[in-house]
Amino acid sequence: MLKESIFRTRPDAMSLKGVTATSSLQASLIGSKIMERGGNVVDAAIAASAALCVTQNNLCGLGGDMFALVRMEGKDIVDYNGSGRSFFRTSIEHFQRLGIKNLPSRGPNSALTVPGIVSMWKTLNRDFGTMEISELLHPAISLASNGFPISHNYSSSIETTSRIYGEPKEFQEWNRIFRPGGRTPLPGEIFRQKDLAATLSDISRDGPDSFYNGNLADRIIKGLEGTGVVMDHEDLEKHRVTKEKPLHTDYHGHRIYETNPNTQGATVLLWLNIIKEMEEENPASGEIDLEDVINAGIISYQWRNRHITDPDHLSLPADFLTKRYAGDLLHSQEKLKNNNGENRDSGDTTYFSICDYQGNSVSIIQSNYMGFGSGVMPKSLGFVLQNRGSYFSLDNSHHNSLKPGKRTFHTLCAAMVEKDGDFRYSLGTMGGDIQPQIHVQMIMNLIDSGLDPQLSLDMPRWAFPGSIYEKPNTLIFENDLTSMIPGKRFAGLNTKNIGRYSSQAGHAQITALTDSGSTMGGSDPRGDGVAIPVL
Repeated sequence: MLKESIFRTRPDAMSLKGVTATSSLQASLIGSKIMERGGNVVDAAIAASAALCVTQNNLCGLGGDMFALVRMEGKDIVDYNGSGRSFFRTSIEHFQRLGIKNLPSRGPNSALTVPGIVSMWKTLNRDFGTMEISELLHPAISLASNGFPISHNYSSSIETTSRIYGEPKEFQEWNRIFRPGGRTPLPGEIFRQKDLAATLSDISRDGPDSFYNGNLADRIIKGLEGTGVVMDHEDLEKHRVTKEKPLHTDYHGHRIYETNPNTQGATVLLWLNIIKEMEEENPASGEIDLEDVINAGIISYQWRNRHITDPDHLSLPADFLTKRYAGDLLHSQEKLKNNNGENRDSGDTTYFSICDYQGNSVSIIQSNYMGFGSGVMPKSLGFVLQNRGSYFSLDNSHHNSLKPGKRTFHTLCAAMVEKDGDFRYSLGTMGGDIQPQIHVQMIMNLIDSGLDPQLSLDMPRWAFPGSIYEKPNTLIFENDLTSMIPGKRFAGLNTKNIGRYSSQAGHAQITALTDSGSTMGGSDPRGDGVAIPVL
């Protein structure tokens, strides 16, 4: 078996109380310490989220979005959507007047959506929190003010981004903050963010509402004067978090939960249903091979590309999670056509998971989208506006076309798993459009192969990158899959070996509750993360 040839990169974090698994050592430590002081998993999540906005300001921040699945006190899982809507002054006609045919990836015309993460802190704290926001933000404020040793990946991200943001006037604020003295901080150097510390302190003192309808909102709008960003007070004031029941399907004795549209979580559930249909059609063994799994994924992605956007503008088919729907898709799939176009940026995001011994858990993902988002920063506030709205289409006939006050198709998604009504796993990953592919691989590792969280993350991965505007043409895969993906083509795709533990295959985290009642957690060897037990 392949799993016998995989080396464990590190032990699982194990605890009788709980585990925090994030993509940043400092954030994981902060989350677990909050629980050691008596906070619950949601308290820990808010503190960890804020810390990530400091230690990984390239991947997420106050200008970005958040989605969360929350399971508390044995009650139903709640799906929270904190993503921002497009500015009311933006429309397809607006860009036509500017002579823009395709939305730019960065710069002021990519900053089209309202930041949502701060409103999520308020909502989660209101619904489940036991500690004050001011107390939960204190560790992040300290990190930003006093600084922290910058990681190799963070330093590399700044240096790479500086090649894009080095000259244009619209990125002067970014260069001032992230390249002090005109150079990139080296790994291990102390990186301080005084402006961000002050902004977090304002949220701590005045509350998250200040960000949308108060002193901070005024400073955000004033700080954007002259940048070309057309966000105004109305955009901030009208932002709202929504919550509903998550989508789910049953897979091999487990119930899999995913976030609703505008996330792409539905893709995972449809894919698993198609796999089950394939298994039923192979009654001799009930097994399918890797090529079948990938082909099922290609079918689910073709469906994703047509159906997912803001649900206020396009609802999912009512029967899309039924056995018949999966079977019909399996047998009526279009012949895959190669696309020679370039795939979009994979996206920069961070996912984290926390659980405790009672089965309380959060599965949370937050993002700026591409590295450092739009690159545009409100003056003296220390955070970058996300460029998630650059995913919109300027084609009026496209289901993900830009409209004022609309949420775009979102590559983010988060998952949670139960067995017989009891919590088992929370999992997710960064990785842009390939996130559902990594979800499916982790779910199969955990459920079908019976692997523990860390070994599931240590396993080699494959992916077929591609946005909703293109069909995939290449299957990328890591070294240890060479024997399983032979030749130059596989599942109708060209193949490319990307080495071992490549960032192109995402950075994931998993936490779990075992049958014996202990908690376990793992963090991806491809990133900076680590799982920390609650002592």
